[in-house]
Amino acid sequence: MATPETSRPANLRDVAKAAGVSLTLASFALNGREGVAEKTRKRILQAADQLGYRANPYARALRRGRSATFGLVVRNLSNPYFLDVIAGAEEVAHEAGVALLVLDSDYSLERESAHVERLADYRVEGLAIAPVGTGDAIRLWRDLSPGRPTVALNAVAAGIAGISRVAPDNRRAVELPVRRLAELGHQEVSFVAAPQALMADGDRLRYFRRVAREAGVAARVIRTPLSVTGVEQAIGSAITRGPAPTAVICNSDYTALGVYRAARTHRVGIGARLSVVGHDDLPTSAFLDPPLATLALDRRRLGRVLMSRLLDDGPAADHREPVEFLERKSLVRAPRPG
Repeated sequence: MATPETSRPANLRDVAKAAGVSLTLASFALNGREGVAEKTRKRILQAADQLGYRANPYARALRRGRSATFGLVVRNLSNPYFLDVIAGAEEVAHEAGVALLVLDSDYSLERESAHVERLADYRVEGLAIAPVGTGDAIRLWRDLSPGRPTVALNAVAAGIAGISRVAPDNRRAVELPVRRLAELGHQEVSFVAAPQALMADGDRLRYFRRVAREAGVAARVIRTPLSVTGVEQAIGSAITRGPAPTAVICNSDYTALGVYRAARTHRVGIGARLSVVGHDDLPTSAFLDPPLATLALDRRRLGRVLMSRLLDDGPAADHREPVEFLERKSLVRAPRPG
């Protein structure tokens, strides 16, 4: 059996030479195409195995116009929520025998667009994306890869037809804590939200304002970059400028850490003068001091559903993941004035 002349990885030409066939015939056999005698196919596959030949997936994608790879773009890999979603998606991808390429936009519109363009160049089969803002990256993907499946994760993506939307039940995720805070006597509830240009799940803010109005409490929106440092600075500013918030609802347990840090810096007792509610029920949240009240959901199942939607050739179908409100010691009655 012939071997490559150097230590470089074996290529298609090496396989063809070792098997004594043309490049075209070797390519047909390795790609499972018709027109190759069974005895010849076995000889080519044996040569490829002995040489350790591995096809270049991107070259194959360019030749065939498609690949066995799907893309997933998230907006903040620092948030453990997305790691669990990715793990669930990877489970389904592995079972289906496809690859999942994960990229992080880090809340950058420019970086997000570059990722989408790169995935389109790689001819990925479909794209799931937790977009930044209102979904311009989804529109870009649809322009570059028409007809390929698209899933929006944790996003409204208003005005974009033919895509699946996979997200927590945002209405319940807002309604449950707001109504409970109203029962505990809070006259105002603060809601931490991304800057307008970066907000993808604007339905949560709309639900918040509506439910607050129905519950008879004032709705206060605190806009800030959704990082721990950004939330810490925004809450610290709200405390020092006054009136200090008595109840804060965060978009995630991850950003709720910023509220804890600001409260510690400014000597405001969480579970005494300040109530805090997170979202996602990360494993560490029950061990904070005090334990963080939050919304629990099956994050891995969300990822499994996301990947299943990408693999499904049927019409677009949305999924709303149920949430459960976990009341912990970061949630208390409103402090008395004075």
